[in-house]
Amino acid sequence: MKFMISTSRCYAATNCRLLNFENRAYKNSRFFRNSVVLQLPSKEPLKTDRKLPAVPPYLSGSGVHNATQCLQSKEKKNDSLNNSGVKQNDIKLDNKQNMNETKILDDNNFTMRLVKRIEKWSPSTAKYARLSVFGCKYLYKDVLVLLSAYKKYYGNDLTSLTYAELELKYRLPLQLVRLTPILIFWPIPFTNLFLFPLAFIFPKYLLSEHFWTDEQLKEYWIKDQQNNYEHNVRVFEHLSLMAEECSDDMLLKWFRVIECLGAGGVSPVEDIIQAIPVFTMFPYHFSTLPRQHITVLLKMYNIHRGWRRRVRLKKLAQYIQLMDKAIESEGGPDKLNDRQLKWACLFRGLSPFSSSRETLVLYLKDWIKISSKIDNDSLSCILHCQVLLALNRPENDILKKTE
Repeated sequence: MKFMISTSRCYAATNCRLLNFENRAYKNSRFFRNSVVLQLPSKEPLKTDRKLPAVPPYLSGSGVHNATQCLQSKEKKNDSLNNSGVKQNDIKLDNKQNMNETKILDDNNFTMRLVKRIEKWSPSTAKYARLSVFGCKYLYKDVLVLLSAYKKYYGNDLTSLTYAELELKYRLPLQLVRLTPILIFWPIPFTNLFLFPLAFIFPKYLLSEHFWTDEQLKEYWIKDQQNNYEHNVRVFEHLSLMAEECSDDMLLKWFRVIECLGAGGVSPVEDIIQAIPVFTMFPYHFSTLPRQHITVLLKMYNIHRGWRRRVRLKKLAQYIQLMDKAIESEGGPDKLNDRQLKWACLFRGLSPFSSSRETLVLYLKDWIKISSKIDNDSLSCILHCQVLLALNRPENDILKKTE
């Protein structure tokens, strides 16, 4: 009997099918499990048998280093299986190394390898290829956030949206309109030969911000803010002219703000908060604002000047106040990333490129202080806050010099 078993083992060592059958029988049968004679001994690998596996072609030098680390960790794990305390540590190490391997695979996917190959032929072409790859990636993520924002909006209300969703709901639709010519003509054959070069020649009109470089983003944002600064000056002129038509004790605090801005200074936040009730009276209320002033406000916020101007301005004021509440509920301006913080200050009248992060955070905190004191009757005040807060700020001197 023992001779038959030994001969069957020798034959099974050379025949994979019989070895697999024996292993399955060993696992499932109680007889093989409890038998001492038929138990398969664990084969201890020899030191000479330990060879490094073949490295996949998509792994670079860092991938080889991680592969060797992974092999060493597996060997250590096999040597310390008897110690129960060491098992948990080995599992944690294996999980971390698996995460590193997945990161390597993400960094060395097909598109990135294609970009690196293009970079060898033409570095300038590889620059635009890299922009298109990462631009599509960021655009896809933002579209997913926008779809979830619309789902929440139609399900509940705008108050259920986060600040990132509110910001993308305001910004991204206009960015997608710029991409419509490319999305329409892209499936047509042979249009890619001139469509994509034309898009990178005029990125401001044919591409969204996801495909812009940092230099282009700074240049286009500064140009837009220069146009807004001209409208801010006109809004301040209208505010000072309308102040002459009012007569009330509350206007003394409002005149103090106007005189400070007219002298080229920065009005304190406390004075602006005390002057908020002025916007509940004639002629600063939404229903009594002059037509010319409404037109300048629409230009300042880049809104089309069609029908229902006052209604659209009122909805914009409510939306801005809702974004301010979302920032405050999520921990304040300190929790925003750099891109969100720069756009938030740019949208509220402050140039973000010539100031530090601390300055931007303080500016947003002052804005939120004023916004929290505004109610539905004085809602028009929030549309004039960027004039009252940022007209004479030293960070906006770059806009005055390039008029």
